[in-house]
Amino acid sequence: MALNHPSILNKFIKFPNTPAARELIKQNFYNKYGIPGVIGCIDGCHFKIVKPNKKEEHLFYCRKHYHSLNVQMVADEKCHILAINPKFGGASHDAFVWENSQLNTYMQTLHRNGESVWLLGDSGYPQRPWLMTPYNNPAPGSAGETFNKLHSRARITIENTFGRLKNRWRCLCKDRVLHYKPEKCAQIILACSVLHNIALDLGVPDPQEQTIGFFYFTINNQDFPENDEVEDDVTLLTLGRLLRDRIASRVHAEAV
Repeated sequence: MALNHPSILNKFIKFPNTPAARELIKQNFYNKYGIPGVIGCIDGCHFKIVKPNKKEEHLFYCRKHYHSLNVQMVADEKCHILAINPKFGGASHDAFVWENSQLNTYMQTLHRNGESVWLLGDSGYPQRPWLMTPYNNPAPGSAGETFNKLHSRARITIENTFGRLKNRWRCLCKDRVLHYKPEKCAQIILACSVLHNIALDLGVPDPQEQTIGFFYFTINNQDFPENDEVEDDVTLLTLGRLLRDRIASRVHAEAV
């Protein structure tokens, strides 16, 4: 499949791999949503596929009671797809996909190198110094509540990305099952993601109707417990919370 060729992928699906590129996205997110340090919003989305062979069927049967790929994506403030991981079946939770992703390792490396950058994820993800999740039931009027409001506004970009992707490429909608083996389905999703970014770059308008609702990463849900309940690394959880508190204090002060 031509759109899966490395030369095409390297050109159109690019995670910010230089300090200058990350600084640009950070500034764009801050200007638009008021949260510092953000270089992307992350989430998983289920893409319905035909029932795989019996031996591996259990890997793809999701909590929504159909067979799917749970595709992890990261998007910028303009809904460009920066990273995509379509290699996990629908039975895998978002947090599991994240913990086993190359992107997670890369974000840890940036953190160890002293870069103040992070992704925004929902409460299904573990709180980390490089992954900011919302507070659980913050007090009214608190810094935590302010943070959550801004977090929610910014994180809607990844939901919009999924909606726009499926709206443009209707074969990806839940009512249009992909009738191929999981590996081929992953290639189709990846190809559609490349075309999505090309369409954005060229200013191609979205279709009028609105529908809501193999691995690739370049470096050069609610049945799951809350993030704190699944966290077993106390040090990282503590560091992540402290950093989130500092961010919340800053955005709360700026909002007053």
